[in-house]
Amino acid sequence: MQVLTSYLKRELGIPQELLPQIAKYYKKEEINKHEFLVKKGSLCNKLCFIESGYWRFFTYSEKKAVTHWIFGANQIITDMASFYLREDAKWNIQALSKTEVYTLNYSDFQLMRTAIPEWDAYEKQLMIKLLSAMENRVYALLSMTAEERYKYLYASDRRMFQELPLNYLASMLGMTPETLSRIRKKFSEQ
Repeated sequence: MQVLTSYLKRELGIPQELLPQIAKYYKKEEINKHEFLVKKGSLCNKLCFIESGYWRFFTYSEKKAVTHWIFGANQIITDMASFYLREDAKWNIQALSKTEVYTLNYSDFQLMRTAIPEWDAYEKQLMIKLLSAMENRVYALLSMTAEERYKYLYASDRRMFQELPLNYLASMLGMTPETLSRIRKKFSEQ
């Protein structure tokens, strides 16, 4: 729970005295590789803080899986529209490894919002951070070259390139696995 409360304090500015009240609504879970948080078309009832492991957001397009993004330790995952607006999920969210998460289910989320009125202000900070991360992702895809996208992702999480299938990373970076292999080789020779 220390990892979660440290994140809440550091990233959202939640005061120390509120942390135990908020943390009691989260449940620690171990999730096995290949398990889903949600499948496209169903309702996402969980918001998770990742303590360890990786999760992939993906959908199918023309009979192939397209990876939207991969999330790892110290990140929050959910299908936002599904969790907050109660819409059908747009993404499949699947564990790529055995993971440990702190889960806030939707009913506990509603209880927490009622019990801790200050949460709404902190949640606004969370939404701003999540939106900013999404904007950075769109910016990278639209304005960076393939090599720049590779360097950007590599700098953010080098372990990802050692632990995850390259075809997922290539899809997330908007390139073929062959292009990713060429770029990796080029940078490993420098």
